[in-house]
Amino acid sequence: MVFKKFVAAVLLCLFTSTSALAAHSSYSPMAPRQLSQEASEADYSYGLSILPGNSIDSVDPFFRYVGWSINYYFLDRYLLRPVAHGYAALPGPVQTGFGNFLSNLREVNNTVNNAVLLDPAAAGISLCRFLINSTIGLLGFIDVASYMGLERREMDMGTVLGRYGVDQGMYMMVPVMGPSTERDLTGATIDSWPYVAIDNFGLEIVINLFEAIHNRAQLINQESLIDNAVDPYNQTRTFYLMYREGKVNPQATEKKTEENIDESYLDEIDSM
Repeated sequence: MVFKKFVAAVLLCLFTSTSALAAHSSYSPMAPRQLSQEASEADYSYGLSILPGNSIDSVDPFFRYVGWSINYYFLDRYLLRPVAHGYAALPGPVQTGFGNFLSNLREVNNTVNNAVLLDPAAAGISLCRFLINSTIGLLGFIDVASYMGLERREMDMGTVLGRYGVDQGMYMMVPVMGPSTERDLTGATIDSWPYVAIDNFGLEIVINLFEAIHNRAQLINQESLIDNAVDPYNQTRTFYLMYREGKVNPQATEKKTEENIDESYLDEIDSM
């Protein structure tokens, strides 16, 4: 999604979901087929660091000097950041209502993805939230369902794949789109099914654009974490992968969270 997870993309949402955890492979993701104990113990990382979720930034030069430069030094600095600051000047209730509207649209995917994860309770809550907020809540601008005690059960397909044991794969800083991995790109493609169903990709682009502006505005107070980092690219990569792995296995990630990470930043926005 356009810029959705841009800048640091370490969004740690509060959600209740199934306790199923990913059973990641203990082998290096770059290893060939391992038919012996000796092969399983060999180092196939070729000097590259194994990142959270068994991800590897195997094309670092391209994504660092091309993808990152386009996204951070050009698009964010001269386009998205100024627009986000302008959006942030709108009255709080307007921003809240717009955020509720965007979140309500995601309830369609939440319903399906929770069902795929074999969590009928969460799927049912997501469906009820969509129906309630789309009607009583005036197309979702008012989060009536939360007032009724039906809290969001956010679930994207990338997280579903992770909980079924799929590793992150290669890390990518995709021009225009922002940070992602092979698993998340696959998940995002699957999650676009509602727009495929209504055959309206133009609508998807518009919604993603407005969602990018709204989410980017939530990061204004945290811009210094990236702007003042010794290595902004590496900082963003670490935050993003930690966030995504935290969605898959929140219990394990919570134990590994370092004390020097600003927890208020982790709670800022979703996802993505």
